[in-house]
Amino acid sequence: MKFKKIIDLTHPIEEGMITFECDWHPRTSIQQLGRLEQEGRESRKVEIGTHTGTHVDAPLHFIKDGATIDQTSPDILMGEVSIVDFSHLKEDEEVTVDMLKEIKVTERMIFRYGWGKHWGTRKFYHHYPHMSAEAAKYLVKKGLKMHASDIPSPDDSRIKLDSTTKGTDKDSPIHKIFLSNDVVLVEYLANLDKVKELDGWHIVACPLKIKGSDGAPARVFLFK
Repeated sequence: MKFKKIIDLTHPIEEGMITFECDWHPRTSIQQLGRLEQEGRESRKVEIGTHTGTHVDAPLHFIKDGATIDQTSPDILMGEVSIVDFSHLKEDEEVTVDMLKEIKVTERMIFRYGWGKHWGTRKFYHHYPHMSAEAAKYLVKKGLKMHASDIPSPDDSRIKLDSTTKGTDKDSPIHKIFLSNDVVLVEYLANLDKVKELDGWHIVACPLKIKGSDGAPARVFLFK
């Protein structure tokens, strides 16, 4: 089968790439092991976190005894997808239910905020638009199964992760609304600026099948 258009929505995994700002998230390291001149083959050792670069969150990421990434059905990870352009939203602006009532909610949705322009800088993790709790609950009620976006999180970036918030209801509440309802999250999408027409797309999100994991880096494509 030949497709008219394919767009790769994946940021490359590379040494020194930006990662989430916390003390438990590893920095990306890529070391050469095998060399053609000596071992007769090329091979590398790659050290990354499960939420490095473009990746998929499974419910276990925030939900005790939640489904793992290897339990995520391919039926959710591939199929028709709706693309919503929210690139007009301001920094820290909240997506509301009223905004969502203007669009058709489908099983798989990409929310484009135009935030990919900040990839590679610390700005990427700060002041992006985000979902309100009411909007997230509305999407769940309407049957959403995949929430994908070019921002690092559907949560408000101004929520500080410190000893008073980590592990409480104030920590990543939007993640918890989605994941507790088995909505998979596809985060850090790239190249959404290359999508000129919003209709008629299919998505494939292929996370590494890491047994028992809370998420995994993924290769993500749009095609039509």
